[in-house]
Amino acid sequence: MREALDDNTSVDFLILADAAQVQGDKLYLLGGGWSLIWAKDFPVQHQLAVAAAILVPWMDTNHKHQFRIRLRGEDGTSFGDIGGEFEQGRPPGLPPGSTQRVLISMNMAIKLEKPVEAVAELWLDDKLAKSVPFRVVKRPSR
Repeated sequence: MREALDDNTSVDFLILADAAQVQGDKLYLLGGGWSLIWAKDFPVQHQLAVAAAILVPWMDTNHKHQFRIRLRGEDGTSFGDIGGEFEQGRPPGLPPGSTQRVLISMNMAIKLEKPVEAVAELWLDDKLAKSVPFRVVKRPSR
């Protein structure tokens, strides 16, 4: 189910991955769709990516939109925060009323001091648009 923002721009998906890259109109993911990070010990440094698809309807094109990806623990502690802006235009020949997809990927390194229940959040125009939970746990010793 898509989550709408004022019946305009909506989030198609938000996914966690090991790495992500947008090239043209394609999203390339490596190790996508996880919800658990196993740590050998703490503190731990971990590389991850957050990828999203945002649907921009016809009447919301040619307007600048702000986005922010935030990673935070259940206690509210932030351990990742990155953002930017996008503006989706109307290419020649696009049928009136068409919705377009904007792809975003952010690769980041996070440092975690202890196991945590966490969430990745996608904010659009200062409104929470979508969130994905994940956990960071200590790997059992063998």
